[in-house]
Amino acid sequence: MQEPNDVLIYVSESGELNDRYVWKREQLYQGMNGKFVERFYASPERSYVFKPVTHEGNGDREVWVYEHVLSSFPPIYPQLIACSAPGRGEAGWGIFEDLGTISHRFDVGHALLVAKQMAWWHSYPPEHWGDVPDTGQKPGLRQLAADLSERRDEAELALEAAGLPRRCVDDILCSMDQAGAGLWAEEAKVLSHGDLHLGNYTVTESGELYILDWEHAHLNVPFWDLYYLIDMSHPRYPKQMTLAYRERILRYYLKQSAYYGKPWEDEETFMETYSLFAAVFSLWMLMLIANDLRQGGGVWSKAELLAQRSEVKASLYDCWSKITQKGQHASEKGRTSYA
Repeated sequence: MQEPNDVLIYVSESGELNDRYVWKREQLYQGMNGKFVERFYASPERSYVFKPVTHEGNGDREVWVYEHVLSSFPPIYPQLIACSAPGRGEAGWGIFEDLGTISHRFDVGHALLVAKQMAWWHSYPPEHWGDVPDTGQKPGLRQLAADLSERRDEAELALEAAGLPRRCVDDILCSMDQAGAGLWAEEAKVLSHGDLHLGNYTVTESGELYILDWEHAHLNVPFWDLYYLIDMSHPRYPKQMTLAYRERILRYYLKQSAYYGKPWEDEETFMETYSLFAAVFSLWMLMLIANDLRQGGGVWSKAELLAQRSEVKASLYDCWSKITQKGQHASEKGRTSYA
């Protein structure tokens, strides 16, 4: 990390951009705590991105990841130019390299670039990265399943509102119980970006991949990053995932995992396990979106949330169909063998 003293003058003692020295500023997006990430210009030719802490409880987390994890990464992230002193908590901030105007339109080729890098950082054991947190911004899959079980009626209503049968809640949770610990096994944990949805990566016009917003990095099973890359929806960054795209990205991840020395013994079991993981996560997301719609959406509009719900519904349908079709094929095979 570079810390040129002249950059520090652009932030006031209270942790906000100092208009006395800033030539121009543009809001890029609003965080969940209401604070804005902004592009600011020191002059017409020189710009940076100012990012205050945008999620409660994050504090110095992203700076820590930059110093202790990303320092050993290839250059696939914006450079951190300067940051607040440690211990500022919610008043913390960072000044980052400005990548210019970037696109977050979904492109399967771009997703494959991310999958390749993901397979690389997943290839290292957790201890390689030091004291990475065990938790991210969302509960782990075990807790998601517990929430679904405890709030079963709410989950069923969310399914019904999305146009899916209520019985899927019981079916999905039953399948998860039968799958055992494979979905969340501690020994399978790897470094996870934690929030790798479409809005947190971009590919420049020259073909350079950048992965953004590392403050949610933590240890998790590989399926967590894969779900965010493939099936996680976002109100601000819509995408249409297809069966063919999903399979292509997963197969490519498996190929790259083998290349980096971490092959999966049974690729078909991997694909099926991902589908079940994604079905559980998407079911929980439908419940979350239903709650946001009831409460008025917060920073998201009703139209954005409804579009997001449509994406999650499609993801859930596709991934759960893969599980049920496997079960039907096994049942038919058993009847044929018995006859």
